[in-house]
Amino acid sequence: MPGAKLGKNKGRYARDYEKWFLPLFFLIISFRIIITCIKPYQIDMAGYMAWSSYLAEHGPDGFYTSGFHVVYAPFFLYFLWITGELCKALSLSGALQIYLIKFWSVLFEFIGALLIVQLSKKYKKTNLGMLLALTYVINPGVFINSSIWGQFDSIPATMLIGVLALFEYKKPNLAALLFLVAVLTKPQSGLLLPVVLYLYFRDLKFDFKSFIRLFSGIFSGIAVYLAIVIPFYVPTQLSGKLPTFIDYFYWLFNLYFTSIKDYPFASANAFNFWFLLGGQIQNDSMAFLGLSYLAWGNILLALGIAYAFICLIKGKATLYSITYFSYLVLFSSFFFMTKMHERYLLPAIIFITLASVFDKRHLLTLCLISFSVFINHQYLYIISFGEVYWLERWDGLSLLYSFITLITYAVSLYQGYRAFIKPDAVS
Repeated sequence: MPGAKLGKNKGRYARDYEKWFLPLFFLIISFRIIITCIKPYQIDMAGYMAWSSYLAEHGPDGFYTSGFHVVYAPFFLYFLWITGELCKALSLSGALQIYLIKFWSVLFEFIGALLIVQLSKKYKKTNLGMLLALTYVINPGVFINSSIWGQFDSIPATMLIGVLALFEYKKPNLAALLFLVAVLTKPQSGLLLPVVLYLYFRDLKFDFKSFIRLFSGIFSGIAVYLAIVIPFYVPTQLSGKLPTFIDYFYWLFNLYFTSIKDYPFASANAFNFWFLLGGQIQNDSMAFLGLSYLAWGNILLALGIAYAFICLIKGKATLYSITYFSYLVLFSSFFFMTKMHERYLLPAIIFITLASVFDKRHLLTLCLISFSVFINHQYLYIISFGEVYWLERWDGLSLLYSFITLITYAVSLYQGYRAFIKPDAVS
């Protein structure tokens, strides 16, 4: 029968596609292994190496009071601790220590690529999913952050895609736990809390089974949080006034509150809306059009998230619309929030890559945002060799690149409109 023959041909085509996927995948692994040898961004890596060695020598107790300037959440420190222990046990050189620190992020990027493939298979879009997974791990906007710069933004990005995958496969408690770990890796992950809460409670019913699921989820969440935090915990200024159990949770809030005050600028080297308007290294409490940069940033972010919610609702909360919602929220936060660094747009790349599996119109956006992330990293990476770490307020090239980011954001809003609010037939 014609239909059976067509199905057989499609199956054979998919198998042929998989035959060249693995060779290319391993070729890309070789490429990433080589470029990970490139010199990192020295300021960041010097800190990571010092923390890694300290943890191997002294352990986590008292780490946050050891004199290091550390405002990061504790989970990434476990990767540095393991790296330090390996280097200590095997007497590895500093160059190998740098390589191993970078390796964690590279590993998570490949895990992210495999998640893209898995989700694509579920929606019978295997061919395009495999192709986009390969482009993700060779995306310059991705590998410059990890293999070259030496940062770890792709670790929480992969975790967040993993959260969506676990919800998709009806594992809500595991999804919630992974989301918690992502927040304990990078606080920006918390921006996706609204959609995580929606997905968690979407299928919850008022019955005994659901009650057990909710109770076990809360209990396991507390247990995971305490297991990660307690080894690094330092009593806060409220210790003694609060029960110790409560202070464990306040400690993280206090740490994050301290971190957001670290660089109180409208833009901290981020090619975003505020860089375009002269906010680079300007205190975000300064007045701008009757309000402060900070106030305007929060207002514009709220509008951006509201628009993302419209896309989510109009898209009937499918995996596609959830993925695009997550992309828009992460992009809006980078583009409008104050205190943004050059690296904070990176997690949006994996979401727009997955969205492109469902609709190829987003390939344009993927290219634009990848360029924006790459050039923001590259520009700062290059000038760092001259021991310059902060861009000038009205730097010409930076303004041009920020304008490209603006165009990318406008295209993202338009594509969200055409895909969900007033859908058309493009695919």
